[in-house]
Amino acid sequence: MISGLCGRFRIHFAGAVGRIRNSVAGRAFQCVFGFAETHIFPVQILLLLLYRGALDLVYLKWLSPRYAYSGFTTDISLPFYLLSWVLLAVIAPFTVGLHQDDRPSASIVLLLSYFYFVPLTSYSGCKGSSLSFLLFGAAYWVLLLIFQYVLPPVAFKPLALRHSRMLFTGISVFSALLVLFVSGKYTHFRIFLNFIDVYGVRAEAAGYQMPGILSYLLSFMTITLSMSLLFWLQRKKYAAVVGLLVIYLFYYSIAADKSNFLFLLLLLGCYWVYRPWMRRYAALFLSGGILGVGLCCSVVSILPMSVLMRRLMYIPVQISEACQQFAAENPWNLFRYGIMGKLGFSPLYTQSIPRVIGEFMGELSTNANNGLLGDLFVNLPAALGLLLMPLVLVLCFRLLDMVSRGLPQKIFISFCVYHAVSFINTSWSTVLLSHGFLLSCVLLYVFPRKEMRSHELSDHHV
Repeated sequence: MISGLCGRFRIHFAGAVGRIRNSVAGRAFQCVFGFAETHIFPVQILLLLLYRGALDLVYLKWLSPRYAYSGFTTDISLPFYLLSWVLLAVIAPFTVGLHQDDRPSASIVLLLSYFYFVPLTSYSGCKGSSLSFLLFGAAYWVLLLIFQYVLPPVAFKPLALRHSRMLFTGISVFSALLVLFVSGKYTHFRIFLNFIDVYGVRAEAAGYQMPGILSYLLSFMTITLSMSLLFWLQRKKYAAVVGLLVIYLFYYSIAADKSNFLFLLLLLGCYWVYRPWMRRYAALFLSGGILGVGLCCSVVSILPMSVLMRRLMYIPVQISEACQQFAAENPWNLFRYGIMGKLGFSPLYTQSIPRVIGEFMGELSTNANNGLLGDLFVNLPAALGLLLMPLVLVLCFRLLDMVSRGLPQKIFISFCVYHAVSFINTSWSTVLLSHGFLLSCVLLYVFPRKEMRSHELSDHHV
């Protein structure tokens, strides 16, 4: 029944698309789109610069006046502002060149550019932050791009289709049973559908006193349930998809983590809506979204700007700048709260680094989590970190390339977005383990894909 409804929907949708294409507006759009495709490289550079302009406009007109009290001030020096644009223009061709690369690593580096490095140039130019911070950010960006272009892909043969299907069926069953067990034991199978007022449920979840191993396994359910959904969607087993969506609601209701629910929407949106051509026009979509956020501030609410611009793009850059200032006055942590701490090295501070940075910024109850530049500044000497950390990240991204071989973009693109945001906001070693990057790599490796002949495996570029 579900399959039949989906089939009828596809027929009606295809008919509607055909009527739109044959209209005057549809033919005009096809002409513009054809011109853009013919001159795609310069068009993408212009779109990247347009995106920066949209960021500046919304920062100066709406974000800074509303959030100047929290450090988003405006102090434009024309030479410094122009320098931020020059650096962006110099790096832009090498950034948009990644649009020609369909590997997951290229998608992540592009996302880091759009969500972190371009906003960094906007933040530095509009706020008037230090010259060293802007130049250091640009140098990090350049080295990240160099390693992405230079390091070669590595061949990795996928798991046999029969074995991968059996394994994923087992993963789906195990994940569903684990979530149902935890939901029944601690929440009595509650389904919580309030996505705004979640703090009562979170406070309740903090007192569950769940065994460590159970809590650890539950933290991985965002990745395992999402991969399971994609597995059954690909096989068009819609009854299993509906069942897993219900399980996912039980999972969300345990602790009301909004990021988990937003990732579910991202996953389904990428699977059903995403097409490879959309990636080539990412800067255009982002520019439209940014300008829409600004318009929303004028007529409706500042909430979209606070969440999508301030929280996603500008606060990570602001924390990175604070980390640079902190590192100038304090000893390097050398990843003692991350991978080195797990090897037995004692921490230097009585609190976690995010809490220490939060207090340094004047926010006594805030965990100022940060990755990329912030992770570098507080853990390593600047020169060493500048050479080492972009290389470490690209090596991690190459692992994702290896295990995603032969998968269509709609399967892995949502995980690229999820992990790119994680690398921006969290130390790289924490992303690998606690945020499930390595688990994603394992599950993508065993994810069923069409059988490929031996010559296709040797010629396929990840």
